[in-house]
Amino acid sequence: MYKPFRALLLISGLAIGSQQVQAQQLSNSPYSRFGVGDIVHGTGSIRNAGMGQAGVASPNGALINDQNPALLYYNNLVTFEAAVATELKRLSDRNTSQVDGTANLGYLSLSIPLSRRWTTAIGLKPYSRVNYNTVVSTSVAGAENTVTAHTQYTGTGGLNEVFFGHGLRIANGLTAGVSGSYLFGTIDRQGSTILVDTQDETSALQKTLIHSTSRYSGLMFKGGLHYRKKLGEKANLGVGASYTAKATIDADRQVAQERRYLDESLISSLLSDSLEGHTTLPQMIQMGLSYDNNRNWSVAADYSIIKGSDFRGFSLGKEQGRQELGDGYRVGVGTEFTPDAGSVSSYFKRVAYRFGAYLGNTQINAVAAGSNAVAGHDLQDLGLSWGFTFPLGRGVRPPDYTQALLNTSFTVGQLKGQDTGLKEQYFRVSVGVTFNNRWFIKRKFD
Repeated sequence: MYKPFRALLLISGLAIGSQQVQAQQLSNSPYSRFGVGDIVHGTGSIRNAGMGQAGVASPNGALINDQNPALLYYNNLVTFEAAVATELKRLSDRNTSQVDGTANLGYLSLSIPLSRRWTTAIGLKPYSRVNYNTVVSTSVAGAENTVTAHTQYTGTGGLNEVFFGHGLRIANGLTAGVSGSYLFGTIDRQGSTILVDTQDETSALQKTLIHSTSRYSGLMFKGGLHYRKKLGEKANLGVGASYTAKATIDADRQVAQERRYLDESLISSLLSDSLEGHTTLPQMIQMGLSYDNNRNWSVAADYSIIKGSDFRGFSLGKEQGRQELGDGYRVGVGTEFTPDAGSVSSYFKRVAYRFGAYLGNTQINAVAAGSNAVAGHDLQDLGLSWGFTFPLGRGVRPPDYTQALLNTSFTVGQLKGQDTGLKEQYFRVSVGVTFNNRWFIKRKFD
């Protein structure tokens, strides 16, 4: 193995420990308050992001596709990928708006072909992300003209996923795959209240809050199939599907009641409960079609079903918690084109260009303010995407050399609550590197 490859693998191991695996933290998203946050599982890598999150049936030998483990078979070189993700977001409702953004580790993955029929992969990526900060102001009954309650809801954290996948060719054109994942992470939530009395200048010096910390861990499994049919010398049709099973994972929750000064210094704290329970995560079904010319162009279309109604929040018994999510779907289409991957006269002919779009809809089940009634709110997610893969180096290199690629994806989109009027307009950028190398080359002498 070449020295740069060994160094990259070492860096990836250090990143897992030193970054505390907080890959899921992105910009403020009020809707991540529900469930275990915004679920990003199933959206794929940088390549898929540039193609409208499509790719369940679209293999690529140079880049790892974790949407469908059956596609790992097509990675016949040792491949290492790492990426960072950034997001700029504008939140707005009928009255106000705000802009914020951040950047964090995206994902790490490594695939290794074990034989001509079998490739395995291991990686680290986010499953969900939680990051919200909202404030609600209401009048206090009996003192509507003088006392106002300002309640702030905040949450951070999310779930991370370490996966171990396998892709195997079982017949001509037919591949199958399976992936096992270990989910872990911590979600901190708190709700604090400040009472402001216009007749008492000292009323807003303190706040009361309820602080909960939930730690999650458990296993999740995913399976996939892919069939590729040759239609002619320059035409291939691919059909793929993957299924992520419903998973019940362990959840340890601690809830504390606290009093704090406005500078966050603690006055008093009382641990109200510390319980061990369970949370049920939803199943997902993804189906896709792809068409390519077996050389430099492909198009893909996916349809995903997210069974959010399977979700159950924290409970002492399995599958007994509150249902906070409804079912949803996502449709994605995209295309990829490389003018001439072997060109020696033009660098930009060796660049891969991608474009795509997606439309999704899901539902959250929120308790209506001032009552115990549960109301469903539809969330529509619409986006356009594009991206590029830039080969690094002076020119085309033999297959037994390390091939380095710089990958980028850009997405502009909007998440809108149909009933609330709250909009999240976002611009996401992902940048990553890929290294391909052929290991265990048998030396030959003339």
